Amino acid sequence: MKKSLFFILAFATLCLHANEVKYSSSVKNLFESADSSGSKGRLLPTSKIKILEKNGENIKIEIEGYMKDGVSSAVYYSIGKRILVAGLSKNAEFEFKTISTSKDEEGVEWQKVSFTAFTKNDNLTDDLNDLYKNAQAIFDVNCATCHPGHPSSEYTANQWPSIIKSMLTRTAMTKDENFLVTQYLQKHAKDMKEGESK
Repeated sequence: MKKSLFFILAFATLCLHANEVKYSSSVKNLFESADSSGSKGRLLPTSKIKILEKNGENIKIEIEGYMKDGVSSAVYYSIGKRILVAGLSKNAEFEFKTISTSKDEEGVEWQKVSFTAFTKNDNLTDDLNDLYKNAQAIFDVNCATCHPGHPSSEYTANQWPSIIKSMLTRTAMTKDENFLVTQYLQKHAKDMKEGESK
């Protein structure tokens, strides 16, 4: 009887957290299994995840994004844009499920994919707008000191990373803040439409 009650409670707890949507507030290590010791990838800030299971400090998550044909080490936020959702080790063995296939303007094939991974149950939020406000504030403080601030819509999603990289040594941004600000600027760039990708 006690075992049955334990399993019912455990199952109910898992169901409560199933498909809970969160956003990463920092760079997070990704693991292939709950007991893996070595990271096989990194999830970037502002990336959307679904929590499938919680087990103590670890969670099993589902990640969606786009993969360019022939490139299995990068999962992108949008077709044709270099906005990383996750960067994966070349020897990673995550299992990808193809949701759909399409081609970009140059005829390159992309797959919308999902995969599961494990990570620590920390640095997650359900408020994406709060992350964006924080990124904008960091950008304003660090990038409007030497010159007037640039609106995020001034450059394309693929231009922003090199612009931020060229100015990084002149700022007080931490590595995590750099990733957060870059993700924010890319997702609000002039060539990104409201609601694009996801």
